[in-house]
Amino acid sequence: MTSGRSVLITGTSSGVGRALLEHYTRNGSKVISVNRRRVPELESAYPSVRFECVDVRSDEEVEMLIQRLTESAELPELFILNAGINCVDNDESFQLAAYREVVDTNLFGVLHFIQPLTELPPSESPRRLIAISSLASYVGNPYGLGYTTSKRALTECFDAWSKMYRGTDLVFQQVMLGPVDTAIYTMADRFPTWMVRIKNAFSAPPAATARAIALFGLTRRPKLFYPWRAVPLYLGMWLFRSLLPGFFQGRKTLDGRARRST
Repeated sequence: MTSGRSVLITGTSSGVGRALLEHYTRNGSKVISVNRRRVPELESAYPSVRFECVDVRSDEEVEMLIQRLTESAELPELFILNAGINCVDNDESFQLAAYREVVDTNLFGVLHFIQPLTELPPSESPRRLIAISSLASYVGNPYGLGYTTSKRALTECFDAWSKMYRGTDLVFQQVMLGPVDTAIYTMADRFPTWMVRIKNAFSAPPAATARAIALFGLTRRPKLFYPWRAVPLYLGMWLFRSLLPGFFQGRKTLDGRARRST
């Protein structure tokens, strides 16, 4: 299915990124793995993979990587821009430093690839750029505000580029992920048990997610919603939020914090 392809994947040390690395390696693809830090255990397990230590939050480091790959004629056909983090940044108070770290990784960690790639001369074969976005861009966790807003901005950017570059050698695609069985879920301990159980019931395993993304990467479709069974869940959450003030708005609202009178 993916044999013979060349693919660059960011954020492969765990979760969906690692599942993608395993999938493409198993299928005989030439894989370039991009992580912020060296992971000796991962690198020793996959000797055929080219591991690059690059901080995707740095436009200079990403530009240098693209330049090296271009000069050596090793620029891949497929870029899966997966690197992402989630953390609490909006609980007892808004934490700007934590928010900025999430946005720098989730949003700019993708956007830093776009400028150097769009400045290259057109190629004979399509070059696909897949951003891993999230259904959280529609209904997010208020405690992890950076995650929600970074994914929302990422979706807006790729929506625009998929139209602007339609019919060219650059194919902009994005994956709208629902819950996947990874550690990125934020503050599960702050939500009712029934909510966590529902989330787990709608979650997809990383290996199946990687296979779905790989199949999607063979097409020119602009969006993949995965897993589909999570879409009704997020739709229901969106309706509850619209109809019931205070639903999923965070403890400040739910605890009835005093508001300034007008």
